[in-house]
Amino acid sequence: MNALQGRLGDGVLANLIQYLSLNQASGCLQVVADGHGSGQVYMSGGTVLHVEAGDAVGLPGLAELLGWRQGRFAFSVGVQAPRRTLDLPVDALLLHATHDHDVNGRVASVAHGAKIATVPGSNGTVAHGTNGLLQPTPLVDPAVVSGLVWAAVAVAGPIGEIFVDEAFDTIGHSARLLPEGALGALVQAVAGRFKSSDGRERFLLRAEAVLAHHGYGRVEGKR
Repeated sequence: MNALQGRLGDGVLANLIQYLSLNQASGCLQVVADGHGSGQVYMSGGTVLHVEAGDAVGLPGLAELLGWRQGRFAFSVGVQAPRRTLDLPVDALLLHATHDHDVNGRVASVAHGAKIATVPGSNGTVAHGTNGLLQPTPLVDPAVVSGLVWAAVAVAGPIGEIFVDEAFDTIGHSARLLPEGALGALVQAVAGRFKSSDGRERFLLRAEAVLAHHGYGRVEGKR
């Protein structure tokens, strides 16, 4: 594999790590971001062995890197990891790291006085509790959406990400404000983009694994 380099952006690093994994790459992914410093992701045969991001190593280091949105990356072939701090499949590793990053971000927001988001109910109004006070609608963790994107991409390739975007348009919600009650509709909408029954089945199997990882039950619906 030739050396890769480019600019960071939303979701770029996670997609790049998965791409390197699928191609069984071995080497070091160097990341430099404005205001954050630098980090390294060491891989061997497509497996992530070690991650460094400042003082953070392993899974916390990867969670830190996934939060960087501006900067540059470069992959150097053949560079060996100085040690091993990770032993998870790439999909599971990215899910854990994304979840940790999102949780840490929410904790920091609450510490700074951020308000809990509410979303409109099905009738276009904000839900109220029996005591007349506003009640926040439970939202799906964005890490679940990231997992569904990876499930779609694993089956359909890069167009799988487009499938998910189109599915959000269909159900009328966004990735950051997805009510838990709309999760099943999202999964079925994505599955409906696959032209073959085999593709739909393979996506749904992966999607159910993602949901199970995050504590959701099986999505019911016609396949």
